[in-house]
Amino acid sequence: MKIETQNLLLRDHKPEDWKDIHQYAKVPEFSQYDFWGPNTEQDSIDFVNTMIDQANHDLRYKFDLAIVHKESNKVIGGVGIRRITENSLVADLGYAINPDFQGKGFASEAVKAMFDFAFEKLNLKVIYATCDVKNIPSYKVMEKCGMTKVGEIKNHKEFKGAWHDSFRYEIYN
Repeated sequence: MKIETQNLLLRDHKPEDWKDIHQYAKVPEFSQYDFWGPNTEQDSIDFVNTMIDQANHDLRYKFDLAIVHKESNKVIGGVGIRRITENSLVADLGYAINPDFQGKGFASEAVKAMFDFAFEKLNLKVIYATCDVKNIPSYKVMEKCGMTKVGEIKNHKEFKGAWHDSFRYEIYN
């Protein structure tokens, strides 16, 4: 699967992607708001292999794509729309961008492209996302992409020795 934007190519993962992904996934600050990370090399390899297996599912309902920066031909992150089942009209959104490429609009560009795909090709009705209330850059991307904050979830996730509150954002077709 491939989606092309002005600056990016969103595509299924390839085995060699782990090297670019590991460059940012190994950094502790990068994963501070999530349960995973910092990654070992094997964690990054396993992640890519999981994404490849998921893409090869006969009834595909999860679309986690590598974000390739066209100019550098480097994997700079990932973006995904994931339904619970192949018939679901609701999906969650996730994204991550290498810190070296943050603040340049690439996350918003990738997310908007995934919204177009999800609403036009998958006929989804609702896409939602959550992020740690302290992860300001993440919720700024959601707001820039037209998502609306619908609530705050107290003690939403437990990871790295503590409970964390999250914001929930949604966008509707």
